[in-house]
Amino acid sequence: MKRNNERLIWAGVTSSLAILVIFLIFTVSAPSVAAQTNYSYNRDVEKYMNLLKNAYYYVLNNYVEEIPPEELFKGAMDGLFESLDDPYSVYLDEQAVQSLTDTTQGKFGGVGLYISKTTIFDEDNPYGRKPFVEVVSPIEGTPAYKAGIHSGDYIFEINGETAKDLSTTEVSDLLRGQPGTPVDVTFLRGENITFEVTLNRANIEIPTVKEDMINNDIGYMRIIQFTPFTAKRIEETLKTFKRNEYKALVIDLRGNPGGLLSSVVEISDYFFNDGIIVSTKSRIEDENEIYNARRGTLVDRDIPITVLIDNGSASASEILTGALKDRDRAVVIGQTSYGKGSVQTMVGLGESAIKLTMARYYTPSGISIDKTGIDPDVAVELPEFTEEELESYSRLIEKNTIRKFVTDSDVNSRSINSFISELRNDDIVLTDHTLKRLINSEKNRLMDNPPVFDLQYDETLIKAIELIEEKL
Repeated sequence: MKRNNERLIWAGVTSSLAILVIFLIFTVSAPSVAAQTNYSYNRDVEKYMNLLKNAYYYVLNNYVEEIPPEELFKGAMDGLFESLDDPYSVYLDEQAVQSLTDTTQGKFGGVGLYISKTTIFDEDNPYGRKPFVEVVSPIEGTPAYKAGIHSGDYIFEINGETAKDLSTTEVSDLLRGQPGTPVDVTFLRGENITFEVTLNRANIEIPTVKEDMINNDIGYMRIIQFTPFTAKRIEETLKTFKRNEYKALVIDLRGNPGGLLSSVVEISDYFFNDGIIVSTKSRIEDENEIYNARRGTLVDRDIPITVLIDNGSASASEILTGALKDRDRAVVIGQTSYGKGSVQTMVGLGESAIKLTMARYYTPSGISIDKTGIDPDVAVELPEFTEEELESYSRLIEKNTIRKFVTDSDVNSRSINSFISELRNDDIVLTDHTLKRLINSEKNRLMDNPPVFDLQYDETLIKAIELIEEKL
């Protein structure tokens, strides 16, 4: 086991964090990428390298218009990585690298979205590709979160221009900017619901953990992101729960897009005395690693653990889920996770860089969850709308009806019931429970300090508490 590895490897939706982006992955500063590979340069490789060089010079010197050499190089690099059909392996030009650096230093604002671009398959169109960048999850408290953007939404237009076929980097460049400046974004939800919102950019700070006690004996902690600070925050939280004599633990990983591999390994270690947490496998021998737990735990074995996941739980959050599930340390509840099981390394290339998938990670039982995700032990499927309900929901979203009610009204039981009656007169057929849940969610989104959990409308958490109380 290579526990003391000083590289910072990102186990998150890394090509997609272009709007927030804290890019904490291993950067190689060596002068030559070729010198770092163990690939055998046989005659075929030399032949194609020479052909590529000849083609580059021929186009550079003979194309009808003069092309800047760096532009031609970038095009060649983009094509090289596109051939991999891997959304997480990309070429980053000098501007993209600088943008990432600027973001980590807080010089630019953003809207607070984790995004990705993947091939989406479905039964009706198994070979189809969604041509839009997808929202993996909004970051709590940010402009996108407060505007009601959800995991699974697609970025359809930006400032009135189509976002079709744009890369995550291109979308990021359009959405980033000085804090306080607006950007108009149209989102696609489901198959045909589109709605436009104006997002005012802000300085984005990554939250890590939110915690509270449920019913005085259940510790609840929501891990929002795996950063260099998350492990320490969770350590403090677990010690607080212990002082409060907690009898069970809920770990909420819904909407968590991942983060640092070192962070999630350290956190997983809090639950195990020994044994495998996660392993990475690559065709490069040095990338093959097994991460084992060290002796000692922060959570006693007799504390039952429940993990909550959804389709926004990705990568590092799937590592923690996989370890706890595979080793029978927790019951997993919710929906199937995102399915991002690869690890990227960033390599400096002059002032630019390349980010390349170098390995895949595996759960303790040797399972790769890449493109499949982790299935919950107890599935809690969110209710699906009928066609008539979907039409009502679409009208509410497009007209921003619920947001206007929450913003303009004194929200209480009487005003909510009156509002629902008005919606009925407007032929809105959603159930009272659904409408009240949407109102409550919208109200919480607009609060500076929203409740840590919701025991009234959060069906997944409610199910988790029911199962825990059966054991206590």
